[in-house]
Amino acid sequence: FLDDNFWLNNLAFLIDMTKCMAELNVRPQGKYQLVYRLYEHIVTFIEKLKLVQKQMVQKKVTHCAILSTRPVDTVQHEKYNELLVKLIDDFQQRFQDFKKHNDFMKLLSNSLNVDPTDAADKYQMELIDLQNNCDLKRSFVEHDFLTFYKCYISSESYPNLTEDAKKFIALFGSTYCGKQLFSRMKNTKTKSRSLLKDGRLTASLRIATSNVGVGADIEYLYKRKQCQISH
Repeated sequence: FLDDNFWLNNLAFLIDMTKCMAELNVRPQGKYQLVYRLYEHIVTFIEKLKLVQKQMVQKKVTHCAILSTRPVDTVQHEKYNELLVKLIDDFQQRFQDFKKHNDFMKLLSNSLNVDPTDAADKYQMELIDLQNNCDLKRSFVEHDFLTFYKCYISSESYPNLTEDAKKFIALFGSTYCGKQLFSRMKNTKTKSRSLLKDGRLTASLRIATSNVGVGADIEYLYKRKQCQISH
């Protein structure tokens, strides 16, 4: 195989694409990844693939680190171009449902720069109010999306924006929370704690996965504890 240039070229192309896929897999991981951020990662990845595909048509492999080290006259540009086109199409088909909500996700993530006339009718007046409120504009810049809608946007003043924002905030942008829950469960319910009942397990997991910092007040608990008297 080491003397087969075509096989080595295929391996080099596979390594480059696997590296790109691995980077995409890592980006959505972590806390507070909202669904609009996930879609941004996907769109960015597709645009990068399109660039590589266009350059492949021109017989360029600039952004394929391993394939670019191979002899140019042995690289099957047409073959890799077809594979890239298929990969791009697969990603677009897989995430096509997001396109239906793309305009609203852009509206939420960049509310200050959206033209109200381009937004849906129910958001237009609220966007004008938001974009002309100096305090909210400053808060939007200083805080992340979740904090902004949670602490600064009033449901009374912006009923449509807050109602629909809640729907997207409730969607998981990553599997982090689920993986974290199972990991904490494994560490909480062990062989040495086999008598732990479901009620206590639920409470322990809720504390372990809570976003709110919870610290044990040892002194308070100690004062309330009635020591068992030996007989």
